[in-house]
Amino acid sequence: MTKETKKADEGDEMNYSLALKELQEILTELESDQVDIDELAKKVERANELLQECQKRLTSTQMQVEEIIEVLNED
Repeated sequence: MTKETKKADEGDEMNYSLALKELQEILTELESDQVDIDELAKKVERANELLQECQKRLTSTQMQVEEIIEVLNED
């Protein structure tokens, strides 16, 4: 895990870009078959947390954009 992705782990407010980068790192590790079996469950669990956070942010952003478009269409 890089310094940047550790920030995603430590901060209260996770940055979407950092979460996505950490997800990509986990995927690369899993695809390389270099993950220790003892770490596999932890990595999959972390990936799930990151996916949920990204989905939450995407949904929130979509709602914000839809609200803005609605306001623009009222004019």
